[in-house]
Amino acid sequence: MADITRGEPIRFLRVAFDSDDWVAVFLKTYRTGETAQRVVPLATAASDRFQAWLRHRNAAGWNVYVSVNAVHPGRSRTRRAIAAVRHVFLEEDNNGLELVATLAIRPDLPPPSYVLHSSPGRLHVFWRVRDFSPNDVEVVQKQLAKELRTDRAATSCAQTTRLPGFVNHKRERACAISIEYLRPGSAFTPADFPLVSAEPARSVRLPGTHVHVLRMGDRIWRARQYLAAAAPAVAGEHGDLRTFRICCRLVRGFDLSEDEALRLLGEWNDRCVPPWSERDLIEKLSNARTYGREPIGGLLSTPVAQFRNNA
Repeated sequence: MADITRGEPIRFLRVAFDSDDWVAVFLKTYRTGETAQRVVPLATAASDRFQAWLRHRNAAGWNVYVSVNAVHPGRSRTRRAIAAVRHVFLEEDNNGLELVATLAIRPDLPPPSYVLHSSPGRLHVFWRVRDFSPNDVEVVQKQLAKELRTDRAATSCAQTTRLPGFVNHKRERACAISIEYLRPGSAFTPADFPLVSAEPARSVRLPGTHVHVLRMGDRIWRARQYLAAAAPAVAGEHGDLRTFRICCRLVRGFDLSEDEALRLLGEWNDRCVPPWSERDLIEKLSNARTYGREPIGGLLSTPVAQFRNNA
């Protein structure tokens, strides 16, 4: 019989949420189908009395879950109840080790903050985030679930995860739920993830034609507007990842050649701390073209005003 680890649920709650957050704690037993839910302040969820109640239920065969994001007080766990997005979240039920290996070589994604192992081969991946709206995070999660072939049903902002330290009773053999803390101190923003527009794609037609692309002069102008709004790369603040993403958007999103992109990068690079050498930028543009996941031409129909929010 797997054991309950008393301190692990409390540690996770304090790492994963802000101190004034409210969370939804959900319990279910698969023997009878009964459920229970409590929406409580984080301090209550981490209290000795509340944890003792969860341990009692878990020992009796109930599974223990918690909302991935913060919820409004007194609200049921629904999409409209989300008060603050705390995570970008993925769930993998088939080959967790393969997913972890894939994420390790995705240069356009920041490293996960923590990985929860719900049972052998099954895991939940978290990026601790800030400044996401519920709609924004769902767009990113759906896109990543599609690309990485993870569970597409687990992309709602109202998703739950299992509490580490408790026991998973869903499978035939109970097993302990564990977690690996990789970079729990980082909080990523929408700019740290591949740009995904929630707006439906729109064809861009030139007068008197049926061509669904922009002329090169228009592409360069749009790329300049993007770079003017883009924050610089700063050493020690994911600067390498940010520069790779900028390069992806130039040679893939705006469909520029590497020479055109290199000429445009000058003013943006001057703001970087420290600035990149031309050799480094050439290498990053080449890698962006080869390894990036940004759709070719994907930014050619994005409203320019949106660049200020996604740069």
